[in-house]
Amino acid sequence: MAKKVFSLLLLVAACVALLSSCRKKNEETGDITRNYFPLTFGKYVTYDVDSIYYDENLCTQYRIKSQLKYVVTDTFTDRSNFYNRLNYIVDIFARPYEGAPWIPHSVILLNPTGNSLNWSQDGVRYVKMMFPITEGIKWKGNVYVPATDPTMTYLTNWDYQYMNYQKSYNTAKLNFDNTVTVLENDESVNYPGVDTGVAAYRTYSKAVYAYNVGLVYREFTHWTYRAYNSQCLNGVSVVMRAIDHN
Repeated sequence: MAKKVFSLLLLVAACVALLSSCRKKNEETGDITRNYFPLTFGKYVTYDVDSIYYDENLCTQYRIKSQLKYVVTDTFTDRSNFYNRLNYIVDIFARPYEGAPWIPHSVILLNPTGNSLNWSQDGVRYVKMMFPITEGIKWKGNVYVPATDPTMTYLTNWDYQYMNYQKSYNTAKLNFDNTVTVLENDESVNYPGVDTGVAAYRTYSKAVYAYNVGLVYREFTHWTYRAYNSQCLNGVSVVMRAIDHN
């Protein structure tokens, strides 16, 4: 009897050792850089949002402050193209100021693939991140943007690039010790403040992701200037800064 018990203990010990070895191997070979955009049910980040809208017809600027909250609320399985991929639903809520009730605003669909994170919003898909994260690598983040749509032509052919990998970042609201920046686009031609008689435009887009948090800073600017409409820009500039997260 004692011999049987001893054999059973040896078998259990061997199984535990095997499971431990497998777990360790999985941890070592897993891509931890995916934690710069953690996908877990209930995950949320709240942002202060500063927006400027440029109206060339009225030659005015509208400045608006608001708040947005991104929450991972559900998942679904995409069985198209013979793949059973788990997708995530992110509900966006908005309010005009802190303390006001949250109102449903829009929805983002996140599709993690073997080496990327696809982000679909308003019917357009973007490749927001590539994995594993490596300093300096570039990719065509807007490759799925419909080039035939004249309102979206300026979004085509962007080269996203990783910068400042594992660096700290201060959003002016919170400080994050471990982040990575994606410079999505930085393009400009002329500037109306220098020469009002020449057409100009400016496009700038940047996102910062913090480890175990996700998107903590977002800056997007796109405006155009037509010389015959002197000193009047047309477009938008938006800055999002994380102020709370779980």
